[in-house]
Amino acid sequence: MINKICADIIEEKNIRENLIQLNQMVRSEDNMDRFLDIYYENEDVFIGLLDHEDAKVRKNIIKLLGKVADPVLLEPLFSHYMADETLFLKGDYLSALSAFDYKEYLPELKKRKEELEQQERTKHSLEELKQLQKLIWKAEPPKKHLFQTTGEEDLLLIVPRGHEEKVLEDISKIPDTKGRAIGGGCVVHTKNLADVADIRTYQALLFDFYPSLIQASKGGEIAQCLLSAGLPDYLRKHHKEDHPFLFRTDVKGVTSVAEKNQIARDFSVYLEENSGGTLINEPSFYEIEFRLIGGKKGFRVFLKLTALKDERFSYRKYAMATSMQPSKAALMMKYVQPYFKEDANVLDPFCGTGTLLIERVLAGKCKSMYGLDISGQAIQAAWENSRRADKMINLIQRNFNDFKHEYKFDEILTDMPRQSSSVKSKQLEYLYELLFLKSRELMADRAVLAVYCENKELMDRQVSRNRWLKCLKRIPMSKDQTTWLFILQNS
Repeated sequence: MINKICADIIEEKNIRENLIQLNQMVRSEDNMDRFLDIYYENEDVFIGLLDHEDAKVRKNIIKLLGKVADPVLLEPLFSHYMADETLFLKGDYLSALSAFDYKEYLPELKKRKEELEQQERTKHSLEELKQLQKLIWKAEPPKKHLFQTTGEEDLLLIVPRGHEEKVLEDISKIPDTKGRAIGGGCVVHTKNLADVADIRTYQALLFDFYPSLIQASKGGEIAQCLLSAGLPDYLRKHHKEDHPFLFRTDVKGVTSVAEKNQIARDFSVYLEENSGGTLINEPSFYEIEFRLIGGKKGFRVFLKLTALKDERFSYRKYAMATSMQPSKAALMMKYVQPYFKEDANVLDPFCGTGTLLIERVLAGKCKSMYGLDISGQAIQAAWENSRRADKMINLIQRNFNDFKHEYKFDEILTDMPRQSSSVKSKQLEYLYELLFLKSRELMADRAVLAVYCENKELMDRQVSRNRWLKCLKRIPMSKDQTTWLFILQNS
């Protein structure tokens, strides 16, 4: 198919239609490889289409050459961008240039942007300006704002549904701070933002600029409401520098993808066009994220201000696809904490990159900590993470079945492996059996076994077979009950 399409283009048959089809097909890596074999044998023909009289042909060859991204294409694409007087193609040229190292042309791109800013704005010039700004920012990232608190803040802490009360326990300990639970979060009013931000068990911290339901269904109406309430002033008060804010929009609670995208698009356009240059829609470099959460009667809007740095898990430089999220590990420790023993000896037999062990020692003092994993890469990552956390953890690349130790452990904590292409169901069943078999050998009297898992059936089976352990807690960790925390004790 690729051969036939390219042959027709070379023979000047239905060029526009064939280029459209070719652009769609080369999204596949295999098709791109086939196309490139033909392209390099007919390079002049394809580049020559940049001079085709049909603007739609030029539009599609620009897109195609941007995907080829051969450095020799930079000069012809740039020179045609400067010379082509067809305004609706300007944005396509710039989008294609983003695939290249175009820094040598940066002065000319900046000059072009300055010229456009002095002219009357049109649909096409606005698109060209937007693409120019993207290229300039890609080469010279925009200056970031520095965060500052206003003294009193209204917040929303995103929390796994069903665990709001655990987070409220920490909130209640902070002076001049009040919180209440809602589904999937905690609404907070505080004069001590830094202390609230340090709580380890929430997933995200959002600012509640407009703490009321906006009874509107269209993006422009929602944006208009925020601007009328003083959104630009609110942002300026929370940031030290007075230059434009780059933002992105995320719509939740709307099932129709088309409707969701329309709301986000209308919201973003209205903010950009009516904020007096304060807000610029730029998802690639955003500092402000607007989260629009829809319901039956309207929308609630929250702001994520990335200038407020989240330093809670700065130790976690290295992670793997299977690594436990640190806020989940911290939440697990909140449930296990009542069973901590002072100066405990702690073991994680499937430690991965060490997140659970690090959160354990941050939650309470330990005498010794050991982590095992069969992956050398995971052990190396765990070592780097523990070093960044300044915590001493004995990390060993070893199969749990081969592990022996001179003294027994007061706590065995772990996030169990999951079924995957590399871990089949029979192997997973063996690992659950191994956990209980080896734990019996390694646990001290009255020791605790705390297990985070995705396979409740296998855990229940092992708990029923191993009556030497008493099940203290069986806690669903996710709303859909796909993850569980078991807390057991050697009786």
